[in-house]
Amino acid sequence: MDAVGDLAGELVRLPDPGTYLKAASELLSKLFPCDGLAWNELDMQQVRAEVYARPGNHPFGDLARKLLEFRNDHPLVTSALGDSMAGVWRPRRLSDIVSDREFHESRLYREGFREMRINRQLSLRTAQAGSGILHSWVMNRWNHDFSDREMVLAREIQPMLCLLDTAYSQPPPTATNNPCPADGFGLTDREAEILALVAQGLKSTAVGHLLGISPRTVSKHLEHSYSKLRCTNRVDAVRLFTAAPSRAPGTGNFSVPA
Repeated sequence: MDAVGDLAGELVRLPDPGTYLKAASELLSKLFPCDGLAWNELDMQQVRAEVYARPGNHPFGDLARKLLEFRNDHPLVTSALGDSMAGVWRPRRLSDIVSDREFHESRLYREGFREMRINRQLSLRTAQAGSGILHSWVMNRWNHDFSDREMVLAREIQPMLCLLDTAYSQPPPTATNNPCPADGFGLTDREAEILALVAQGLKSTAVGHLLGISPRTVSKHLEHSYSKLRCTNRVDAVRLFTAAPSRAPGTGNFSVPA
């Protein structure tokens, strides 16, 4: 199986975002051997950060605080903020943005990365959750840059990481007191699973990538769902489905075909 298939097969069946981040970090560390890596959420407007780091037992204190402290000095952050549209997001190496001389003279290196023994990084942006809010995976090395071949691999897997980020970042559909539970609609597990993903804003192609099925198969499942929900389009189907109490699988609780 290729790298994209491996990511989909290993990461779409997990029960919650924390489990996903742990599993994804383990897989990425195998694809890109490195001294450490992290998933980052950085909110430039609210001045807030969240970091999930591997390994977790690092001696450098609160990495979220450090990310906030150096947010305006980090070339990868300022470069990512310049990419305002998902279509121009691209994996990038630190060395593609600044020269070694510029980096070694920077405050980021002198007061942060030199102690942490980081002078090579690869960043894969996975979401822009709002204005100035970035999600990204960042791999770290010392004195050994990421190769052009690794950059090709990064470009191949980035779309799947974006889909996974979207799926695990969204809350599950909110149940209400509607008297018709989704079980009463007679939906199959797969139909309910697809509707849960559609409710999170994913298109048929993205749902198909995540579940390992074709977009045409996704559309067929949706058509069957419309019939059972007695509606004719996905907007009404999502409205009826999310109004029903506790039938939708939780965020990230996907299954894949055998």
